Amino acid sequence: MEIDLVYLWVDGNDPVWLAKKNAYLPADRQVDPEAAGECRFVENDELRYSLRSAERYAPWIRRIYILTDDQTPAWLDTSNPRVRVVSHREIMPAEILPVFNSCTIELFLPRIPGLAEHFLYANDDMFFSRPVDPGFFFDEGGRPVVRLKKQSLKRHDDDIYCHTILRMQELVRACCGRCSELAPHHNVDAYRRSDFLTALEAFRDELAPTESHRFRSRDDWQRSLVLYYALARGEASLREVTRYNKLETPVQRLRALFGVGCGSDSRCIPAYTPDLDSVMEKYDPSLFCLNDDARMTGEDRLRVRQFLGKLFPEKSSFEK
Repeated sequence: MEIDLVYLWVDGNDPVWLAKKNAYLPADRQVDPEAAGECRFVENDELRYSLRSAERYAPWIRRIYILTDDQTPAWLDTSNPRVRVVSHREIMPAEILPVFNSCTIELFLPRIPGLAEHFLYANDDMFFSRPVDPGFFFDEGGRPVVRLKKQSLKRHDDDIYCHTILRMQELVRACCGRCSELAPHHNVDAYRRSDFLTALEAFRDELAPTESHRFRSRDDWQRSLVLYYALARGEASLREVTRYNKLETPVQRLRALFGVGCGSDSRCIPAYTPDLDSVMEKYDPSLFCLNDDARMTGEDRLRVRQFLGKLFPEKSSFEK
């Protein structure tokens, strides 16, 4: 089974790109930080370390695609045949560009030239932290393993992200009569290109408005629709993520109940957490995400870079 890895990446510190983004903001520049705040675009060198983690812990990945708005990381070795930078222009209609909304861009992932049927999708703040094999992401039948978690989405309907997830669940429930109420684990996910295309066709009318949204909106689609729809159709395998879902013995689980010795497939950690080492030691995740938001400071971002540099100190073959 050939498996690719796709990233979305933007250098929000680039003055040319920043001027382009600002030109499309409302005249009063008053936008929801969730939709167009600095945390959505700031470049903190995470991609460099995410690639190091992928090469170290998932060396079986065939090819890596980095989807960008005509930007290329200065440190990236583009001569490496296992990595390719793909411009938005290659997969998206010219009339909707430029786009600063990841939800809109994700509608077009299946159009990436040469993309394998089985692929992983990640943001640049998502990392591999333990060895994983293809079976971690796809079952024996080649179906994606969908990782979901318990989360009170309805309590946070005012949050754009939670609102869009609830909308995706409602769409699948209306179509199939059922849908998991668990929430996405917000980490590296597994997809089949054919499942992606099937979902986009099944919900074509409902998803069409997202194409016109240059910035994030409460009316966007969310890529979790593909996974919810696959689960409802029996085309995917569900795995619930908890703080101890990797643990196999009763003693291990008992220790986890008391907050020690946890073992999780996936952990989403606020990037402003003061002691990242302690969180990693406690949960021992196979995947982790350092989630940036409006609360982040310059000091927080420096601490994140230092943490990642210590965790993944060796250059990957994707670097010059």
